[in-house]
Amino acid sequence: MAVVGVMFTACSEKGADDDLNNGGNNTEQPGDGDDDGDSNNEEAVFISDSEGNYVVEADGGIIVVTVSTNLEYSVVIPDEAQSWLSIADTRAIRMEKLTFTIAKNEVEAERSAVVKLLGSDNAELQSLSFVQKGTGGEDNPDNPGGGDEIPDDKTLVIMFQDENTKLLCTLHWDENEDGELSYEEAAAVTDLGAVFTGSSILAFNELQYFTSLENIADSAFNGCVSLVEITMPEQLTTIGKSVFEGCASLKQITIPDGVTSIGENAFRNCTSLTSITIPDSVTSIGGRVFSFCRSLTSITIPDGVTSIEFYVFSYCSSLTSVAIPDSVTSIGDYAFYHCTSLTGVSIPDGVTSIGWGAFCDCTSLTGVSIPDGVISIGYSAFYGCNSLTNITIPDSVTSIGDYAFYGCSSLTSVPIPDGVTSIGGSAFKGCTSLTSVPIPDGVTSIGQHAFEGCSSLTSITIPDRVTSIEKYAFNDCSSLTSVIIPDGVTSIGDYAFCGCTSLKEVYCKPTTPPAGGWRMFDGNASGRKIYVPRDSVEAYKSASDWGEYVEDIEG
Repeated sequence: MAVVGVMFTACSEKGADDDLNNGGNNTEQPGDGDDDGDSNNEEAVFISDSEGNYVVEADGGIIVVTVSTNLEYSVVIPDEAQSWLSIADTRAIRMEKLTFTIAKNEVEAERSAVVKLLGSDNAELQSLSFVQKGTGGEDNPDNPGGGDEIPDDKTLVIMFQDENTKLLCTLHWDENEDGELSYEEAAAVTDLGAVFTGSSILAFNELQYFTSLENIADSAFNGCVSLVEITMPEQLTTIGKSVFEGCASLKQITIPDGVTSIGENAFRNCTSLTSITIPDSVTSIGGRVFSFCRSLTSITIPDGVTSIEFYVFSYCSSLTSVAIPDSVTSIGDYAFYHCTSLTGVSIPDGVTSIGWGAFCDCTSLTGVSIPDGVISIGYSAFYGCNSLTNITIPDSVTSIGDYAFYGCSSLTSVPIPDGVTSIGGSAFKGCTSLTSVPIPDGVTSIGQHAFEGCSSLTSITIPDRVTSIEKYAFNDCSSLTSVIIPDGVTSIGDYAFCGCTSLKEVYCKPTTPPAGGWRMFDGNASGRKIYVPRDSVEAYKSASDWGEYVEDIEG
């Protein structure tokens, strides 16, 4: 793709030529003459010094036309050319840029169009002629330094596609001060520094000629919001932190073979990035590298990468698939947070750690198989995955963290393995389709709000080793009909079984009444009974925490 910047000039009938004909001596003073306004005193300017003829390669590209004018005018593209020639009108006051986009020509024949710039009276101010080569076209003979190959004569100058890029390059690395950058001068550059940071460059495919550049410095192209394309040099080994962060126009990029690491935030907020090729040489991808790449649809992580770092794909809302290699052993905190189009993911067997919020808000995710070796499902790991219908938890898991499956409203069953000893707070809160949860005997702790709002849950067996039922643990489980509270329970928290509108039978086995919380059984079914050991009936009825349930207690 080619990017060219030009300035063109043209004079109106009353303009610069009038001053020249008068020798530059204009004796007329403001207010003189018969006119009753300022319109005739203001010189109409439409500046151009170009023929307005452009020849574009078959691959298409971008033409930037710079105009200096105080006239109102319009840009007219012929109807028959509008399928392949378009404009992003980015006018500003006084100095204006018209950015024409030329689509790729898929056929051998060349095509052409004449674009007219019309004034407010529809008079033609300037015409621009576009000729695009067909697929059989040859390289431009006027560009001896063009093409991807580096010429044998390194003193030849590089023909830059983008004038802004050329300007910055020559300002910093034009050693012979001839206003050009040769292949030899480009090859001598070892560090880009902050030369391009926040600049308005559109393209930098000539970066491939910087053959001594082994790493791209941190933030080198950070904030280059107009950058559309770039070609990196083959010898590159490192891409630093935040290198392309905020390059909102960058659509695709190929990372050269030989690169081993990509720094944190390297492509963060590249919102137009649709595809990226990562070579097998890469072994390290930093945190947040692709965060907010909202147009990225799929990605393959190379073999050799051992860790998917924190937030690396967060807010990649168009990401539908990701290939995680067998080399990966850990998935970091919020790695796939808010990947709302991700429908499935295969976690390799070598993974032993799934971080906090790893798949949080992946609202299209339907199924996940967690491999053997994972010992903990972290905080908010699958929070808000409301399309998740099934999940396999391996025997190696010993704990399910707080909010782990919060809001997984399509989840119908969860086989919790025998090795699990704790279920975190709000772990299954809002799992409205969950009908049964066999809690293994090894569980000693059920956290606050753990099953709150599981409105389809019909029965639950609390293991004997549980000593405390935390507050709100089964609040609003409106289909729950019966519950057995084991011998070892010493406390029942506030609202633990409140709002269980179908609950008719509570079997409370402890001989000593557990410490009761506020409204722990309020809002149960009419006629509900609380069965306690015969010898403990009076103890329960006389316990202050159970006083409001005296009429329901039976032996």
